[in-house]
Amino acid sequence: EGGLIVGYRALLDAKALGLTLMALIHISMDQHTPERFSAFEAAIAGIPEVMECLLITGQTADYQLKVMVKDLDAYQELLLKRITGIAGVSGVHTSFVLRRVVDKTAFPVGVGA
Repeated sequence: EGGLIVGYRALLDAKALGLTLMALIHISMDQHTPERFSAFEAAIAGIPEVMECLLITGQTADYQLKVMVKDLDAYQELLLKRITGIAGVSGVHTSFVLRRVVDKTAFPVGVGA
């Protein structure tokens, strides 16, 4: 009733699904216009491997993507055939996740209150 709960979801085991490679991709755009950003965001929303897309500041990149794929070949396919082909993408920098140190889904409700 208070509007705090926005939904429920099941957390699946990525490895059991064959998704063994997580990558963080920083994307730079060639133009910083609302139209360019909207088009990029619409395109990226249609890619199932993209688990998260954040518009960021403080970096040379404009976006950070978190993607899950089965292996390096699948990552290469995703990057070269789908992400870099999106209009406006001018730079890409990828970091591969070696291990999840903290992996929370709950917000810190009541902390410091």
